[in-house]
Amino acid sequence: MDDTAARPKSLKFKEPVIDVAFSPTTNLVASSLITGHVFVHKYDVGSNQRQVRGKPHKKSCRSLCFSGDGSLLYTASKDRSWQAMDVETGAETTRIDAAHEKPLNLIKYVNEQIVATGDEAGCVKLWDVRQKKQAFSYSEHVDYVSDMVFHAPKRHLLATSGDGCLSVYDVRKAKPFQVSANQDDELLSVAVIRGGSKVVVGETDGVMGIFSYGQFGDVTDRFPGHPQSIDSICKLTEDLCVTGSSDGLLRIVQFFPHKLIGVAGDHQALPVEKVVLSHDQQWLASCSHDHTVHFWDIGYIYADEDEDDEASEAAEQKDTNESKEDDELDAQAVAIRISRDVDSDDDEDESEVDIDGCSDAGELRTSEETHPEETQTDVAQPDKPSLDA
Repeated sequence: MDDTAARPKSLKFKEPVIDVAFSPTTNLVASSLITGHVFVHKYDVGSNQRQVRGKPHKKSCRSLCFSGDGSLLYTASKDRSWQAMDVETGAETTRIDAAHEKPLNLIKYVNEQIVATGDEAGCVKLWDVRQKKQAFSYSEHVDYVSDMVFHAPKRHLLATSGDGCLSVYDVRKAKPFQVSANQDDELLSVAVIRGGSKVVVGETDGVMGIFSYGQFGDVTDRFPGHPQSIDSICKLTEDLCVTGSSDGLLRIVQFFPHKLIGVAGDHQALPVEKVVLSHDQQWLASCSHDHTVHFWDIGYIYADEDEDDEASEAAEQKDTNESKEDDELDAQAVAIRISRDVDSDDDEDESEVDIDGCSDAGELRTSEETHPEETQTDVAQPDKPSLDA
C-alpha cells in the first residue's frame, strides 16, 4: 500500500455510509447512507464532482448496484422497498414498495431482465424488471442474507446467510439448486474464483471457507488468517481477492497456494462495510464507520500480471524458436546421413533399383534402344518393386 500515490480524494458525508458501488462502464461511484440518501459522484485524481443527490427511501438505504450498462442504479432499503433510478437524471424509473415482509438487506443486478433481493429473515427473491413483478421467491435461509454473487456461465445466483449456509439458485427455476450444510459460523461474503471452479466465503471468525463448484454440500478447504470477521470480498483476478475485515484492513489474499500477500488499505481499526473494484481495475473503493468513501490504488496488481504474462510469452517464444532450430539441425543431420547412405549404396551396387522402379539413366537408355515397345509399356505401367528388393 502506497499512501503517497495519487488517487481520487475521499468522499466525506455527514452520516454513515452503508454501501458503495462503481459503475461498470465509466468513472462514477454511488454511495448509500443510513439516512436513505443516495449520491453519485464522478471521480478523478484531480477532483470529484457530484452528479446525483436524492433520497429515494424513508429509511436507511442498505444496498445499491448499477445495471450492466451503467445506465440505472438499483437501491434497496430497510423500509422494504427497492427502486431503480436513471443515473444521468436521477429520475425514478421503477419502484416496488413492500417488496418483502421484512426489511431488505441486499439488491443484486443479475441481467437486463432480473434483479435479486434478500432480506433480514433470509428470503431471496428474483424480480422481472421489465414486467415489474416478482418472478421467484426462495425461503431456504432462517437468518439474514449477507451477500450475493451471480455466476453467469451457470446462471447461478449464490447467497450467503447469517444462518451459516450457502445457497445456490438457478435463476430460471423456482426451486433452489443446492444448499450447503451449516458451517457453524455466520457467512458474511462470497466470491467465485479460479475460473468458476471454486467459491470462497468469508466467516465471522476470520476463516475463508472454499467450496468446489458443484459440490456445495460442504467446504473442501479452509484458510484461516484474518484476526476478525471477513465482511466483504472483492475479486481481483482468478487467484487474488481483496477482503474487508472488521479490524479495518483491506488485505490482498492469494489462493492456491493460500497466503496473505499485502495490505491495500487501512480504515484505522474501523470495520469495513464494503470494498469494490472500479471498471478499469485501477481503484478500490471502500466504506467504513467514518462517514467516508476511500479510494485505494490497486492498478499495480494488474501491471505486475501483465509483466508476468509478457515474460511468460517471451520465454515460450524463445523455447519455440530453440525448438525450431533444433528441428532444422536434426533435419540437416538426417539429410547428410541419407546422402552418405545413398553414396555408399551406389558404390556397392550401381544396378540397384531406385524409388522410380528403374535403374540408372544409362540402363534406361539401353533398354529403350533394344526393346522400344516393351520399354514404353514398362514405363507407362511399371511394376512398383518392393523397397526390400
